[in-house]
Amino acid sequence: MQNNFKDAIGFLPAEIVKLLENINCDLQERISEIRLRSGKPIVLIEGNEIHFINLKGKITDIYSDDLHKISADEINSAFNRLCNFSVYRYSESIARGFVTLSNGHRVGISGTAVLQDGKISSIREINSLNIRIAREFKGCADEILLKVFNNKISDLIIAGPPASGKTTLLRDIARQFSSGRSGKYHKVAIIDERCEIAPVKNGICGFDVGPNTDILSCFPKAEGIMCALRTLSPDLIICDEIGTVEECQAIKSGLNSGVNFILSIHASSVNELRNKPQLESLMKCGFRSNAVLLDNRPCRIKAIYETGEFDDENAGDYFGCNGFYPDRSVFKFKNA
Repeated sequence: MQNNFKDAIGFLPAEIVKLLENINCDLQERISEIRLRSGKPIVLIEGNEIHFINLKGKITDIYSDDLHKISADEINSAFNRLCNFSVYRYSESIARGFVTLSNGHRVGISGTAVLQDGKISSIREINSLNIRIAREFKGCADEILLKVFNNKISDLIIAGPPASGKTTLLRDIARQFSSGRSGKYHKVAIIDERCEIAPVKNGICGFDVGPNTDILSCFPKAEGIMCALRTLSPDLIICDEIGTVEECQAIKSGLNSGVNFILSIHASSVNELRNKPQLESLMKCGFRSNAVLLDNRPCRIKAIYETGEFDDENAGDYFGCNGFYPDRSVFKFKNA
C-alpha cells in the first residue's frame, strides 16, 4: 500500500526526511499538512490539532525552545529539490504560490513576490513551505451518492473550508460513477488544472478514478471543459473551483449539451457560500444544483442545500454589495 506521508516528503533534505519518518505510522496517516518555516519549528497538522517535534525527535503539543527548527538553508535546499533544481521550469506555478508534485501533493510557497508589469511573475527569498498530503479514501463519497444523487447523476457544488476533503470527495465521486456505482457506467472527464484530483505520472494516474474516466491535466478549466465537450462526449465533468466568466460560459455550453458538472468551492459556512461571486456567475448561466457543505473534519457533511431560481432582473435583491439579503436567500434547506 502506498505510504502517502513518505511519498509527500521525498523532496526534502535527507536529515528532515529521517526526522519525519521516525514519527509513529498511525500519526503519519492522520497528518494532513507539514509546515516548514525558516528559523521556526516543524509544524504537523492533524485535523484541528497542531503538533511539534522536539530536539529528541519526539512529538509534543507544547510550544517551547526545545523544538527542532528548520534553517533557511534547509528551506532553500527543499525548494530547489521541489523544483528539480529548475526554478524557471516551474515559474508559472510558483507565481501562483504552489508547486504540485507528480503524486498530487501540493506544496504552498511563501516568500517575496517578484512583480512584472504589476503582476506576480515569481517568488524569491522563500521563507516557508506547506506540504498538503493528498490521500485516497475509497467510499468517502458514499453518503453524498446516497443523499444527493440517489443513483443518478445531477449537478453538485461541494463547499468547505481548506483541508475539508473537497478534492478527495471529487476523486471518489469520479471513481464511483465511472465504475458503475449507480448501476450504469458513466463517462467522466476530470479537468485537473492543478494536477491534484487525479495526478498523472508517465501517463498513469496515481489514484483510482475509475475505468471510464478521462483526465485533462494542467488544462485551464475553460479550455479543458470545451476540449472535453468537443472530443470526449462526457456524461459528467468534474473540476475544482470555478470563478471566471470564461469558465462559466464553458459550463453553460456543457449544460446546453446535457452534461452534468460537479464543482468545488472554498466556503466555511452557508453565508460564505451565498456571498461567493462564483455562485452568482454560475446561476446566471443556468446552473442549478445541490450544495454540500462540509465541516472541519475531512469529508464530513455538515448540511445539504439546494439552489433556487436566479432572478436576473432583480439580481440586486439577491446579490447586493453586502451579499445576500437574509429574507431573499436563493438557498432552501434540504434534509441532510
